[in-house]
Amino acid sequence: MYNRFLKYLLDNDSKAGLSKAGYVIRKIINPAIRFGIPFTTKTKLVIVRREYVPKDMPVIFAATHGFKEDIVDTLVVIDRQAYILIGSLSQIFHAIEGVSAWAAGTILVDRLNKESRRASKEKMIHAVNMGANVIIFPEGTWNKSPNQMASGLFPGVYDIAKATGALVAPVATHRDGEYVYGILEQAFDITKYDRAEGVAVLRDKLSTMRYELMDNYSHIERAALPFGEEAERYWNTFIDDLMHEVEFYDYEDELHTKFVDKSITEPEDAFAHLAELKPNRNNAFLLNKRL
Repeated sequence: MYNRFLKYLLDNDSKAGLSKAGYVIRKIINPAIRFGIPFTTKTKLVIVRREYVPKDMPVIFAATHGFKEDIVDTLVVIDRQAYILIGSLSQIFHAIEGVSAWAAGTILVDRLNKESRRASKEKMIHAVNMGANVIIFPEGTWNKSPNQMASGLFPGVYDIAKATGALVAPVATHRDGEYVYGILEQAFDITKYDRAEGVAVLRDKLSTMRYELMDNYSHIERAALPFGEEAERYWNTFIDDLMHEVEFYDYEDELHTKFVDKSITEPEDAFAHLAELKPNRNNAFLLNKRL
């Protein structure tokens, strides 16, 4: 299938797909959409905690991102209508989920296109000013790190809050086997901090929430886990299996859309020069794994 009728959502006009009438209709049908979600997923959602989030003002829900069901589960956890920022274009245009996402309320972004990224921010500002809630996954892509609870966050969530006065409510989901666990944290004013600090505070909140879920619902004996290179292979297989669950996963897009903190040198960057190294008597020690 090809959902050609959704192409208009990629228009860079800040009001594309965001009419007041459409917003009202989506508010009316959203309870039915949320009611039906559990019947469309293979996992069972357990809502661990919902903190108070005001309903008399628009809210930006900032959620963790790491597995197939987390978008729809986030919608159930927040328990209200919200426009969802989605950048997985192949899924939107080629899968039935694209139609259901459109019905729930979607703002599309081509993550590899600078103008589309700029327009998506303007669309979210327009949606909030219209009175709507929005859902953002500020990590940008799935968090595939074996040790980070939340990867680096794009700062757009701060910019939208600054432009609209909306509060930010962190949402964390964690999947273990056939269960997904979710937390909705209390909304806070991210703009009481400067931009960098506000984004750091949000990342800390998301990391703490996800750690809480893992600590409470994902116990395993350390002796049962592999070590060294075997552990790395185990993790890579786990991530590959997650990605293969999604029929139209954007492998190429996901490689180039992770947030990059230019002040931090990642190991793969630090050692990238070794791939171009021509071994000789003077540099052979660099290739000695025992050093």
